[in-house]
Amino acid sequence: MSGKIAFYAPLKSPEHPIPSGDREIARAMMKALRLAGYRVALATETISYQKRPSPVLFQDRKAACEAERDRLIDMWSHKPATAPDLWFTYHPYCKAPDWIGPAVSQAFGIPYVTAEACRTRQATDADWAEARAAVQAAVAGAAANFCLKPSDRAYLESFLDDPGTIVPLAPFIDTTATTTRAPPPVPFGDGAPLLLSVGMMRPGAKMASYQALATILSGLAARPWNLVVVGDGPGRAEVEAMFSTLPPGRVFFAGALPKADVCAWMGAADIFVWPGLGEAFGMTYLEAQALALPVAAYAVAGVPVVVTPTSGLLAPEDDVEAFRANLARLLDSRLLRLKIGAAGRTNVAEHHSIAAAARLFKHTLDPLLERAKQTTRQR
Repeated sequence: MSGKIAFYAPLKSPEHPIPSGDREIARAMMKALRLAGYRVALATETISYQKRPSPVLFQDRKAACEAERDRLIDMWSHKPATAPDLWFTYHPYCKAPDWIGPAVSQAFGIPYVTAEACRTRQATDADWAEARAAVQAAVAGAAANFCLKPSDRAYLESFLDDPGTIVPLAPFIDTTATTTRAPPPVPFGDGAPLLLSVGMMRPGAKMASYQALATILSGLAARPWNLVVVGDGPGRAEVEAMFSTLPPGRVFFAGALPKADVCAWMGAADIFVWPGLGEAFGMTYLEAQALALPVAAYAVAGVPVVVTPTSGLLAPEDDVEAFRANLARLLDSRLLRLKIGAAGRTNVAEHHSIAAAARLFKHTLDPLLERAKQTTRQR
């Protein structure tokens, strides 16, 4: 069954040019929905996101969203042929509640669906109470809630009367987007194994991962390796300082790069190394595995959701020595790197492909659309 889907991301617009894992996931979801046969359009770029608690910004964002809600309802009421058949909200949570979709869905009698609804652990419960209540009300009223990781499922089950609306969805990527072109010139001439890290340089979990990586590598300075770091941001000078104690000439900062260039580096590298502190799950882990690049990371947050024991070497959280030992094993054995890399490619192909996501979307959404159509006929 085909149908028109209004897609909405209250956190960040999928069409914004700044690189972001959230935007990558949103774009992948839109593509998977189209692959499933639906006509997908971005409903609005009005966001509700606020980084930190602020009553003033909260009211401003809410008012803007309510105005956009009224505009959409008015527009589609006057042009009912253009109205959506289903509303799909990606990543509503306490910092980015959906003030638009539930009202639009109710106004037109269409199914409301969410994906990756979750909560933040930052600040206090009181700081996010109103936004959290809005998210929970929206999720409770949804016909389906696609859930990407176990911690999110546990949160949804903590307040949903009907956990049957929870639909497990494995994180996924479009593997056609990871096809590599000719690898870039490697800025090292010693032939040592090439490590690759990819991450934005911003305060918080990303900076913590960079600090952890610098600490881990400091204990492996006697082994041959070189590191390429892809990423940029306000913390770049701080990151470069973290790695300044390593032997000179071992680390190359490539800056922020387009996806094709990142994949080219993945094609040239021998090991993908990124601690993953605070990662929801990390799309770059899937991209690396799709290109048969073995992974070294911590078994922390959502990393084990996408990296299996056979597709990467995962150390217990904050166990620096275990991480070093894993990385040393990969550095010392090309055969091990090839074996783990091949397992990673299989992992993505079998469990994290966009085709599998499209099939799940169709299996879940077609009955919702048919039910809504029958209800409309009976009115």
